[in-house]
Amino acid sequence: MTFRKKMRKIGLFLFVSLIFSAAGQFSEEVEVIEETGSGFTDKTEKFSDKPEFDAAAYKWGYIDKTGKTVIEPQFTYAGHFSEGLAMIEKNGKYGFIDTTGEIVIEPKFVAASHFCEGLAAVEVDGKYGYIDKKGELKIETEFDGAKDFSEGVAAIKIDWRWGYIDTTGEILIRPQFDDVGDFHEGIAWAKKAGRFSVRLKQSEGRRGYINKRGKWIIEPLFDFTYNFSEGLAQVWIYGEGGYINNRGEWVIGPQYEWISYEPRDLAIADKEKRGWLRSKYYYIDINFDTWTFADGMARILKDGEIVFIDRSGKTVIESQFDFAGDFSEGLAAVRKNEKWGYIDRNGAMVIENQFDNVGDFSEGLAAARKDLKHGFIDKKGAWVVSPKFEWVWDFSEGLAPVMLKD
Repeated sequence: MTFRKKMRKIGLFLFVSLIFSAAGQFSEEVEVIEETGSGFTDKTEKFSDKPEFDAAAYKWGYIDKTGKTVIEPQFTYAGHFSEGLAMIEKNGKYGFIDTTGEIVIEPKFVAASHFCEGLAAVEVDGKYGYIDKKGELKIETEFDGAKDFSEGVAAIKIDWRWGYIDTTGEILIRPQFDDVGDFHEGIAWAKKAGRFSVRLKQSEGRRGYINKRGKWIIEPLFDFTYNFSEGLAQVWIYGEGGYINNRGEWVIGPQYEWISYEPRDLAIADKEKRGWLRSKYYYIDINFDTWTFADGMARILKDGEIVFIDRSGKTVIESQFDFAGDFSEGLAAVRKNEKWGYIDRNGAMVIENQFDNVGDFSEGLAAARKDLKHGFIDKKGAWVVSPKFEWVWDFSEGLAPVMLKD
């Protein structure tokens, strides 16, 4: 995840219907809007650049799968557990706790990411490096940007270019790209350095895929590229999306449309989708690998309708809903008539549309909202943790972050 405050315009089944104040707090009265962080919309869709509510009135803690409070609400923010530690915010700084709630790395960082492969990126004095689980700086804070480790490497930024380092901090691929992704299945997408376009407000460089030596294995021919998943990656060229294999060959030719999202289309999510925190704002810097394959299926927009396809491009679940999320633990969230429920891999409705908002299933439970309160449901749609929280993130390592009014 980068430290740049942004929300990419291509979608994934994510959280919205919330916002955090300049002090990093939640209000159920406003919703995040697209790009630039320039403002928010309330329930009447009225635009506001400064949502008004009592930022100090909310605290985060953790519950177990029975709904029992394991770590009392006490933090300005609480993230999901990753490798035994969770990032928390206290007094405007970020640190880490263990599953008992004990602070193991004091909150002293301006920003921090969750742990991946034993290391977490942190910001110190405007520069970025990596700490270990003891809080010791293992890779010096010398970079202008940093992303999480994946497959033994992490993307870093020096001046205006991105490259990669290994877990010792050695430069593996010299910074030379305008933007890059994480490595998946031994391959990462990269954007070739190009002339800056005032009209596009970004580089005109095109995108392709590199290996861990930094060599182009799929030439930069595409407008947009996404991570490989189950041997395929979605790419966009001349306004249409399709899928290629790791040799750059079209498996499903370009034919799909771009999905435009509104805040109401998005849903609760956290885990690896949760990104950086900075400048006292919560913001989404998500791994927006939309339409990636999961469990052999991908969600796409075809002829104006959201459908699910298999790896051959065949439609396996026809459109029967207003919006849909990706499959997780065998179920996908779908919205119909402004209410959310879940379908199985055959497209059968297994949890009727009844919730105001939902999340992906994680560790057997999914976050759900009813009458502006959040709890957790099982795969039959029954409340396991009753809806009483202002907000929740999904379960990870047996615990879920929850927010209550102080």
